[in-house]
Amino acid sequence: MTVSGELKGIRALKWNLLGLALILLALPVLGQSDAQRPQRTERYEGGAGDNEITEAAFRLTGLDPKQRERVAIRVCSKEPIVRALASAPANPFEIADRVSGYAYLPEKVLFLRSAQCLSRKNPAITATEIWAIPEGAPLPGYEEILTSNQVKLVRLGKIPAPSNRGIRDYRPAVRDLIENLSRNPQNVGIVFGYFLEHPSPALKRRIREVTKSLEQSGLPSKRYLVRLTYWPDEVSTYPPDSEPQYPSVFLVEMGPQGQTEVNVVVMGEMQLRLTTSVFHSAWLPRNPAPTQTQD
Repeated sequence: MTVSGELKGIRALKWNLLGLALILLALPVLGQSDAQRPQRTERYEGGAGDNEITEAAFRLTGLDPKQRERVAIRVCSKEPIVRALASAPANPFEIADRVSGYAYLPEKVLFLRSAQCLSRKNPAITATEIWAIPEGAPLPGYEEILTSNQVKLVRLGKIPAPSNRGIRDYRPAVRDLIENLSRNPQNVGIVFGYFLEHPSPALKRRIREVTKSLEQSGLPSKRYLVRLTYWPDEVSTYPPDSEPQYPSVFLVEMGPQGQTEVNVVVMGEMQLRLTTSVFHSAWLPRNPAPTQTQD
């Protein structure tokens, strides 16, 4: 055989080996049936009412149990996971509670956060997705992950406003919020001024007051979120609901021994997984409800 013939034979062998390697790498993907892949069952780019969340839970539990061994609730945001969970119009905490109540232990319900699924219409809005995860299947893409028993949403205040939209005792609730955030650096505070069509002057004034209190507290701005936002649930048209007058105050609280797992993806090379522990947080003390009506 000539030198030229030997070189051609070596090149052909290299291509054959490369082709074999590609086939072997593709076998796990080709062998993975649709039943072994995560399935997105819902995506909300706006709010989700109580009835919608209930129907979504029913649809999920109606799947074959092997196709829904776990559930992932993914929020699409560039914000850290705790802020993203709190700011999503379709409340991930309510979805997790409803799903857990029907068919799942809390550790089987996961919270994910990804910046790769942002809304194309309005990337600033945090979209919420529900995924059914078959046994042994990988999770959809994410940068951060928590189990639903590692974090919870606590509603502060004891005197609800009409239609349960806001609280009249928002001032002591905000004081409790500031105290808790000062003691627990892993927690996040949320104050929403819900409105139906247009924020009322009283609501806007109270939101400005809350914003000033939080700014004067010395807490970093990343530790809290204050926002006027549309009411995400059902609204009565007859008789028509009136515009809310008071803000709602929430604490996003990391539970005992909570951990945030962060996925850092190195493009084209490898995926590195980091896990950071968070501190144990004390339960928020409750102050006696004031007897007078708050402005």
